[in-house]
This record gives sequence, structure tokens and C-alpha cells, in this order.
Amino acid sequence: MEPVSEHIIIQRILDGDIKAFEDIVLKYQDMVYTLSYRILKNHEEAEELAQDVFIKIYQSLCRFNNKSKLSTWIYRITYNKAINKFKSQKRQIITTEINDKSEFNTCTVADVLFEISNTEKRQIINESILSLPETERIILTLYYFEELPIGEVAEIVGISKQNVKVKLFRSRQKLYNKLKDKIDQEITEYEYN
Repeated sequence: MEPVSEHIIIQRILDGDIKAFEDIVLKYQDMVYTLSYRILKNHEEAEELAQDVFIKIYQSLCRFNNKSKLSTWIYRITYNKAINKFKSQKRQIITTEINDKSEFNTCTVADVLFEISNTEKRQIINESILSLPETERIILTLYYFEELPIGEVAEIVGISKQNVKVKLFRSRQKLYNKLKDKIDQEITEYEYN
């Protein structure tokens, strides 16, 4: 949707055209679900939250001020609702150790990464991302997985562009160190087993 057509669609919705709201739902449902899932890590909870987000959007559309893009406003609502739900659940990170080390025949980080399965790689990366502080985890998700520009990430998370850049840099460093430590640990455990 272009900004002009967004404004027209929003006005049609405010005038009572339910079909116009369907256009917004169809355009943004994948985006809302994906962000919800990245934060909550649960399919059913993400679907439920997506429904709640669209109810909130419908109820709050009269307060949309057209200062930002509609997509950014929808992301912000999704982000806030998902973070609130995540915090209310007081989740604990559950980690699973990689127990099958018998197939490793090497002692270098590069070789270990090459040898482990894609599933194990994803598991190690997800665990490392989940261990990052909440804001850093969300910024990485929005920037790398959702491929949003830094300005939009800053607006969604509610911090400056410069702060987003700093947090991205620090998050990448932390993630690198966590992954390196995890791989080093795997090598050490393999050598002693």
C-alpha cells in the first residue's frame, strides 16, 4: 500500500467499511505473525497474539496519526503486545545439550561447525540469541530476520538510530562470543569423551 492509498483505506475503515480492514489484515498478517513468533517462540501463542493485534489495530485506527508508515505502527503494536505477553509468562530459557558427539572427528571450530547437522546449528544459534538481553534479541530479529531498516527498528523499539547501531554491534559481538564459547565447549567435551 502506498501512503496515499493507506490514508484512503484507513478513512474507509473509520467510515465503517469492514472489507477495507480485510485488505490491511491480508497485507500485514504474515508480518504480524512472524514478529510474534520470533518473540514468543510458540506457533499457537503467535497466532493468538496476531488476532489480538488486529483487534487492537481496528480499535485504535482512529488514533493513527499518519506520521509514520502504517506498517511501522502495526509493527510497534505487535512488538509491544508480544513483549508484554512474553514478560507476563516469565519464561525460562530451556536449553538442550547436544549429546551425540560421537560423529565429530575434528578439533577445530570450523570443522565442528561443518560436521554438526543443520538442526543442531539452528538450535545452537537460537539458544545463543535467546540468551541475549531482550532488546538486543528483538533488534537482531527485526534487522536481520525481518530485514527492516535501522530507522524503522529504532521507531518500533523506541530508541535512537544511533542506539540501534550500537546495540546491533554489541549484539553481534556477544552472539559471536557465545557461539565461539559453545563450539569450544563442544570440542572440549568431545576430546574428553
